[in-house]
Amino acid sequence: MKRINIIIYFLLTFIPIWASAGTNVGNCIFTTSKSFDIIASLQYFDKIKDVPRFCNLATDSVFMSRLSHVNENVKASKLCNFYSIYGGDKNNTDSCVIFFNNIQLNDSISRSDADWIRNIVELRPEITYCISALNAAGYSDYWDNEIKPILERQIAAYPVSEKTLDDIHDALTEFSGPEILPPTHSNTYILNIDNAFNLSDESFCCTPLLLDVELEKKFRLDFLKVYIHENLHRLSVSDELMRKLDDLMMDDFYRDNENVARSHNEGHNEAFVVAAEAFISHKIGRRDNKSVYDEFKEYVDGSLVLTPIIYVHLHDKQKDESLDSFILRLFDNGTIKAGRVKAEYDKAMRQLGSKIVSDER
Repeated sequence: MKRINIIIYFLLTFIPIWASAGTNVGNCIFTTSKSFDIIASLQYFDKIKDVPRFCNLATDSVFMSRLSHVNENVKASKLCNFYSIYGGDKNNTDSCVIFFNNIQLNDSISRSDADWIRNIVELRPEITYCISALNAAGYSDYWDNEIKPILERQIAAYPVSEKTLDDIHDALTEFSGPEILPPTHSNTYILNIDNAFNLSDESFCCTPLLLDVELEKKFRLDFLKVYIHENLHRLSVSDELMRKLDDLMMDDFYRDNENVARSHNEGHNEAFVVAAEAFISHKIGRRDNKSVYDEFKEYVDGSLVLTPIIYVHLHDKQKDESLDSFILRLFDNGTIKAGRVKAEYDKAMRQLGSKIVSDER
């Protein structure tokens, strides 16, 4: 599916679901986080700068200078991941301020040699200053009264039946083979942001735009298909398979398209997940053949050229075979091979196209 703009780009990449009462699932999947929202507001300060209580900050040169320095060096996704990994309170902005102020006292943080962690540690003074200023300006009260009610209304308005979720989970469980996916669904934190990103604990942060049914219709964004997609990212990918992908870069057709995919922050093993999502969605009746074909032609400008090749062979995947082992088998038997990618891609797309023709008869 082609990235229509930067918002839609992220909308198509990450997320699971929730819905309201009655025949819908309870609030065990979707939730909110005041702390994540105040952290994300550093990157999204433009969304609140005209709110009366924050106007003084918008004209404060010291605050804006430090905010700019933070945003030039780290994204909200990294800050929220950092906060989540090290156990920050997700619903208390006072605790959030204390957390960042005391980073240097946290032994787990100080022992980390990850570059992105060290980067946040170095930015601690500026991050703490900005979050403290927002908190002092009344962010907690603002969130309680202005943000939370909007998020909760949008969450409650998105209908998803429990049966649908059960069907999807059963299909995911069957597809995963020897890999056991957790029986519970991941939390999704609906935040006052315009994009979406995953957290290292397999939960997600995302914009309430994902819960807008009209936008879903307009841009052909099927929330449940994205839900399947992201859950499939939980399946493991071996170093051996990633090395085979690297070796495949000697194939001109694959390399040219892979470079396009990577320019969109996609590529690598994304083709595996897109193929698997389409396969599962088609199997449970959430995609028809034309939807599958269009997905492969349009998603990231059609650059994930391994996707249709994998898809047309997934019916041969054995029940006790992992997705990783199955794709390794496609490499081993020459289905995916340098010098043959374009031929196999064209063959797979023709096969999909013929199914569309059959459906229309």
